[in-house]
Amino acid sequence: MPEALPGAASKAAGRRIRVESGVEVSGLLLSPARPRALFVLATARAGMRHAFMEAIAQRLAARAVATLRYQFPYTEQGSRRPDPEPLLLATVRAAVAAGREAAGGVPLIAGGSPWAGA
Repeated sequence: MPEALPGAASKAAGRRIRVESGVEVSGLLLSPARPRALFVLATARAGMRHAFMEAIAQRLAARAVATLRYQFPYTEQGSRRPDPEPLLLATVRAAVAAGREAAGGVPLIAGGSPWAGA
């Protein structure tokens, strides 16, 4: 894991994000003391605990931007085959809703790549 930058939040809090009936994914919320915004992000190729994703979260936290990283169901199950598009989209929507709830009124930004080639 990369070293924390000065002023960055040091540890992400784990959470579960309900996508639909019977489907939940993991998420990690990393927030500085007084965030100016919250960035909800995921990528298909690097799971939420990948060093690259951790470095992004730490660097954003050092700039007063909280992050909510999350997994897709297929990533959660260790599969390389992406979920069907409706499930991918439902996961993004659920993560954004969880981010909106966690943001506490600060601006929300969402991004990432849910499937290869997107």
